[in-house]
Amino acid sequence: MYSYNSYHKIVVALLVVFWAVFHFSQRKGEGLYYENGQVKQTGGTENSLNEGLWLWFYEDGTVQMQGSFHNGNREGIWKRFNEEGLLISESTYKKNKLHGEYREFDEEGKIILTRYYKNDIPQK
Repeated sequence: MYSYNSYHKIVVALLVVFWAVFHFSQRKGEGLYYENGQVKQTGGTENSLNEGLWLWFYEDGTVQMQGSFHNGNREGIWKRFNEEGLLISESTYKKNKLHGEYREFDEEGKIILTRYYKNDIPQK
């Protein structure tokens, strides 16, 4: 007659637990680091919304972009940098929309383009 053995339940349960721990520990930092271990971005959240100063980095650690959030919306001055660390653009946001001056810079730091925006719409 058939003899029931419950060891397989324990083995299966342990495998599921180990898989879950491994899977979720790998997901924790997913997308936050380059393969070389360098951080891709830093910033905080409040109530699951981006808040405060955020920084994005190139793979070598040079700052690529910086800007602030308030209640998940881009606010204030945002800056983008090239891989050498030189400022290439600066824009002003209000409630996640371009609102104010947008400027682009050349390799010598001279302004090569200026535009003004109001609620994401270019102004003349």
